[in-house]
Amino acid sequence: MKKLIIILFLLSVYAYGQCCFSGPISVRVGIKTGLNYGIFNRDDDVGELNGLGWHIGLGMGTDILDFLAIDMAAQIRSTYYSRTTDEGFITPVTTNYSFTNLYLPVIFSVKIGIVPLISPYIGIGGAGNFQLSGKVKDGHHGSGVEQEIEELEKDLFIIAALGAEIKLIKLKISPEVSLNYNLTADDPDTPDQTEKNFDIHLSVGLYYIP
Repeated sequence: MKKLIIILFLLSVYAYGQCCFSGPISVRVGIKTGLNYGIFNRDDDVGELNGLGWHIGLGMGTDILDFLAIDMAAQIRSTYYSRTTDEGFITPVTTNYSFTNLYLPVIFSVKIGIVPLISPYIGIGGAGNFQLSGKVKDGHHGSGVEQEIEELEKDLFIIAALGAEIKLIKLKISPEVSLNYNLTADDPDTPDQTEKNFDIHLSVGLYYIP
């Protein structure tokens, strides 16, 4: 399934380009940024890890119809996962994983109410996540030696979003919360265990409307 990521993203870009540049449809461009809380769960001794990261990137979108829109944003996204285990008479051991990712989401949204200044919306979409670098630190109170992670992942996420558009003449502000579920978190190289991963994104988009 991971091989589908690039193909799906390129198809989305092609469809977006056909939509935006084949007719007089208004577009918006700007910045999308925010925080993301991630949970990674393994059914082994490691168990559940979680942590807070951030994301920022360039976004663009267009309203296909008055109530239907498509948006995409190329983002640099940090993800952080940590777990502390109590070893009894030994001081707690903390394991930290941190990654820098290229995150490429595409979201189709439907406006559920259109008023002069604020338009709430719900959205669904997908994203490719490409880990660019990763580090792990394992030790007492997080004091262990930090090591590079060599086996980086490429994953496919499905996204469900809820947000609102706030219109200010040539500007549009879009606060949004989204659930990003990793469809390819379960590693086929570890058939004896199951991995699950999802993130909650709290984002704000600031867009200019030409």
